[in-house]
Amino acid sequence: MSELQPEFYSIAIRPPAAYSGYPFIVEVALAYGGKVIGEGVRLYRFANRVPLLYDEASDVAGQVVSELLDRRAYNIPREAPLAVITHVCSTKIPYKSVGKEFLAERPELEKELKNGLRETLRQLKSYLSRKGSIEAVQRRKNIYGKYLPLIAQFSQSLSGAKRPPKYQGLIKDYDDELAIKVEQIAKTKKRTEGQI
Repeated sequence: MSELQPEFYSIAIRPPAAYSGYPFIVEVALAYGGKVIGEGVRLYRFANRVPLLYDEASDVAGQVVSELLDRRAYNIPREAPLAVITHVCSTKIPYKSVGKEFLAERPELEKELKNGLRETLRQLKSYLSRKGSIEAVQRRKNIYGKYLPLIAQFSQSLSGAKRPPKYQGLIKDYDDELAIKVEQIAKTKKRTEGQI
């Protein structure tokens, strides 16, 4: 949170698994939007809390992210800023080389990374759909707020009534709907913060 300052983040901690008799835990975090993350996807990889800085394309996490990150499937805008953080904790990290620069393609590790990334992407999709529905309600409210007074004025003049019809209740309904949607997003953020 302090480093990336995202608009939304999600964390998935997978249950312990094992490869060749060695236990490991995979943690995946996803940060969307914010001030620091540039356009596109950034991948931050860690193994036992040590950053892996080189050979991102050779790493199993890089391959999983490039394979699974379908922006259309998760309704992510085309150039939206995304950061994916992966962490593998184990008594014996499956490095592919002696330089300990990237992780080997172990099927068990790949499966846990995929499941963790899918979980965080589903939470992001839910957030983006709620955010989109808030924007749709706001657009409808703006349109009705602009045209309802004119319609009321025209109907008053056509009917010859002394007062225009009451239309303020319709606009208030949209204010109430907007407040409910904003409250749902706040609950989602609290739930993801509770996972940390």
